[in-house]
Amino acid sequence: MKKTIYICGFLIMAMFSSCEEWFDIPAKSELKADHLFENEQGFRDALIGVYGSMAEDDLYGAQLTCTYLDVLGEYYSTAATALHNFQYAYAYDYSYAAEETRKDNIWKKSYNVIANINSLLGYIDDRKDIFSTGVYESIKGEALGLRAYIHFDLLRLFGTAPSMPEGLDRKAIPYVDVYTNQLFEQLTVREVLEKIAGDLDEARNLLMTADPIRSNDYDPDNLSGIWKGREYRMNYYAATALLARVLLYRNEAGDKGNAGVYAREVIESQRFPLITGDDLSSSDKNGFVQENIFALEYKGLKDNIVDKYFYVGNTNSNFLAINNSTLNNIYPSSLDMDYRRRWWVEESGSYNLIAKYTYSERIPLLKISEMYLIAAETAETIADANSYFNELQYHRGLPAVEITEENLTTTLLAEYAKEFVGEGQLFFAYKRLNNTVKPITKAVLDDSEATYVLPLPTNNTYFK
Repeated sequence: MKKTIYICGFLIMAMFSSCEEWFDIPAKSELKADHLFENEQGFRDALIGVYGSMAEDDLYGAQLTCTYLDVLGEYYSTAATALHNFQYAYAYDYSYAAEETRKDNIWKKSYNVIANINSLLGYIDDRKDIFSTGVYESIKGEALGLRAYIHFDLLRLFGTAPSMPEGLDRKAIPYVDVYTNQLFEQLTVREVLEKIAGDLDEARNLLMTADPIRSNDYDPDNLSGIWKGREYRMNYYAATALLARVLLYRNEAGDKGNAGVYAREVIESQRFPLITGDDLSSSDKNGFVQENIFALEYKGLKDNIVDKYFYVGNTNSNFLAINNSTLNNIYPSSLDMDYRRRWWVEESGSYNLIAKYTYSERIPLLKISEMYLIAAETAETIADANSYFNELQYHRGLPAVEITEENLTTTLLAEYAKEFVGEGQLFFAYKRLNNTVKPITKAVLDDSEATYVLPLPTNNTYFK
């Protein structure tokens, strides 16, 4: 049976109200795109629009980070209560109508953002001569990196993990790399990962010389225009860190070693220093923002997300909180000096609230701490694994631990639970390993694949 969808983009400057309008007036829409991309500023505006769309609530502003994905990660015990808006998600019941709508919106809006990226990329090579020095390379590199980032998360949601039986060779999602209303082939997990890696290789090559973040005299405070905020955007090191994440996930021959190489490159750049106790002297740093390799700015984060899901009454159907038992599974009470427990979680009666976004408008999508965990997991020797892991422990206010070959995986998974609370990564960490237990609670799963692979939308799936 064929499943059909048509790609609908909505560039911020294009002013289109619906997919129907978009395709009813193709000539007019083409003229608007021509106008948008007639100068460098238009490309910059379009790219800013992509970042803004990614930060919306249905994507990384909430669902793919601190709400839905962390419900699937089993952080929020309140989500299990009757009539809660995430009750069925917590139980991994993806067939419930509200859950169908939730995941379908993620799918649809992700591909809409990809369509906008592809529209930009469809024009940029033909208009290369309009750009200032380095701007063409920067914008194209960022766009390719963002396209890879979004496709990778769609794959991690809707495709089988490579570690699952025949996981790499099973059909997954389309990789949409052209702006068109034509249908795309449903590719295998292997094919999608190859395209993701290809986009990231090209992004790194473009950004390698153009991105000022690699310069020896890089000073973010003295940059302006398109170069301002490089430490948060899809910069050279963000593309490199994402490639490390992707290769670790794929785990074919040579991938693990290469993931380690890329992770160490980001660490050794020293552009994203781990926090120390002295850095935590004020609440505006409680998100550890200096460690962000790539993050989205969301001005409405507190009003629209924090105050809607975390700082609400405990009878509210949106209320997301961690009970004491779950909290102690994440952050053992014997290690209450953990900076993350002290700064990212706030006690509220019998519940514990996510506090890392209370004073921060940055949503982390890639962090230097993940690079330390990848470096530890891919280290050639157990001594090197201990070195990377315990460097992170030190910068979390914790004593060193001994990693062995036997406890490496369980120790790293426990650290993922601590490190990525409110960020949506724990569910993916368990899926990558095809674990037969739930995250945090460790309850045995009858069918891990049914838990970790979300069903494709029944309609509007972008492929033939």
